[in-house]
Amino acid sequence: MKELKNFIDKNYSWLSENIVKEMEVDPNTFGPDILDFLKQNERFDYKGICVYYVSEEDMIWIESMEY
Repeated sequence: MKELKNFIDKNYSWLSENIVKEMEVDPNTFGPDILDFLKQNERFDYKGICVYYVSEEDMIWIESMEY
């Protein structure tokens, strides 16, 4: 998904430094297309970063897989 790749590319430096970053579902950060994609797919992996939706928390978690 192009929007998620762009988000990771823009924020890679601070994303890769955190093991897990919990982010609120914010339409300014994550548009409805991204949220729908993450709800329908288990996860999105790109450049060693995994992005997934946690329904119990209604949050998007971003995990560095390079630790």
